Amino acid sequence: MSNKACAMHSPRAEFRRGALLFALACGASSGASAAEAAIAASAPSAPMLSLSPAERAARIAAVVGQLRADPLISGQHKDHELQWKKDKDEKPGKKEKPQPDPAWFKSFLDFLNDTSRFLFWGIALVLVAVLLVSGRHLIQLQGLRRRAAAPSVVSHVRDLDVRPESLPDDVGAAAWALWQADKVPAALSLLYRGALSRLIHRHHVPIASSSTEGECLELSRGRIETGALRYVTQVVRAWEANIYGGRNLSTAMGEALCTGFATRLDAAPAVAAENAE
Repeated sequence: MSNKACAMHSPRAEFRRGALLFALACGASSGASAAEAAIAASAPSAPMLSLSPAERAARIAAVVGQLRADPLISGQHKDHELQWKKDKDEKPGKKEKPQPDPAWFKSFLDFLNDTSRFLFWGIALVLVAVLLVSGRHLIQLQGLRRRAAAPSVVSHVRDLDVRPESLPDDVGAAAWALWQADKVPAALSLLYRGALSRLIHRHHVPIASSSTEGECLELSRGRIETGALRYVTQVVRAWEANIYGGRNLSTAMGEALCTGFATRLDAAPAVAAENAE
């Protein structure tokens, strides 16, 4: 508990204080008579007239001191008021931090709980769509790369049609029939076309449309077996000798060339045979 002093002013105290101040003011001009009047007002029984001037002045000073000490005249007195005393542990001037309202925070958590599932599935769908689109583009890109890397297959080599669909099913038998009909150049042309077609489409020899006979043989080395390379060399030499040299070939050579076509060139490629082993 603590005491508190405060100033209290009453009409009566204000009146007496004003009278005293008026008397003192008048005393400054009229001398001892005004002071005596004030003393008489506060203490009417005092024989002021019988006192000497010095005694009257001392009496006046004593009365003025008493008046100044009187709480009713001075207008000040003590007033007691009960107040709660703060704890010793409590620091003065420290303000408590405002606590957040838990209502809005709980609402925010509920919102996250409700929307988290939709957000999760939305993100999952977006990722799946991105993966599908990326996979499709990757497959298309790989296909384009394979097509770009694959050598272009020619359909004609120096005006000779080497497409498989332009040849008979049994090239050797068809060429032997032409040879027996005394059509040796046509038979040799069919054998040479068939050999080039098998080298390009079956054994994947990179023969170009402008390749010569010698270039075809050189490109075939290392890509076909030795027996097939020897047979193709015989066909090329017979072709050159008859077409360019005008030489006549024996029937035995023609029969050997026609019957050896299927054995040497229609067999499985050497690379495929080695992989199968």
